[in-house]
Amino acid sequence: MGEPRRNESLIVVFTGATVALLEAVRQIRFLLLDGFRVELVFSRAAEHLLAEVVKKQLGDFPNLGMVSPEKWLSSLKGARAVAVPLLSLNTVSKLSLLIADDLVGNILLHALLMGKPLVMAKDGADPDGKGRRALGFHRGNAALEDAIRQRMQTLQKFGCILTFADQLANSVRSTVQYEGSSQNGEQYPSSERASIGLSGQVATAGEVLRAHQRGTNLNLGPEARVTPLARDLARQLGVALIPTKNH
Repeated sequence: MGEPRRNESLIVVFTGATVALLEAVRQIRFLLLDGFRVELVFSRAAEHLLAEVVKKQLGDFPNLGMVSPEKWLSSLKGARAVAVPLLSLNTVSKLSLLIADDLVGNILLHALLMGKPLVMAKDGADPDGKGRRALGFHRGNAALEDAIRQRMQTLQKFGCILTFADQLANSVRSTVQYEGSSQNGEQYPSSERASIGLSGQVATAGEVLRAHQRGTNLNLGPEARVTPLARDLARQLGVALIPTKNH
């Protein structure tokens, strides 16, 4: 097992989704082997459905603990990132509406408010995902599926990084690495990456995320505005925000 990373604590949130459970546990094991200190938290549904299995699978790791319900804010302040290895449709819906009526909701919403990287595996909520199709959850009408996609897009605009369960550990590593590099003053020159133009007048976190997924920087027009969350996410992901002038 890797040496514990100094000041590298993660909060891992399990919701009630069950799609890709074994892969989700495998990804958290990878992060523990990397030396991250991991604090687990379970939603009420996950506590009944998954907690026993997850704790049994991960229980031998010394750098593993639980988030205290009384001290969750302190844990969140000390965490480098929050990971959701099993994102449920219920969690997507509540977070997209800024509802924080339980421990999980408070952690996720306040992670965004504090600018913490929030990495989520979307397999259990994505209407196009193979896992949901295997369970027969793909027979809803078009309006329902569009509503789900819109809520997931809202999370991306808020700054959530949506990935797949088998890419969760890599996504967390990359996000923490970019964040650490930015804090250490490392720059990502625009010459190292191609650039794409901003599609509108406001650079949102969603625009930054799309640029990151394409491996590009983001060109800003002379009147473009950048939201605080987009600026923070660009710094975390190494996406340069390049101002341009009219000629």
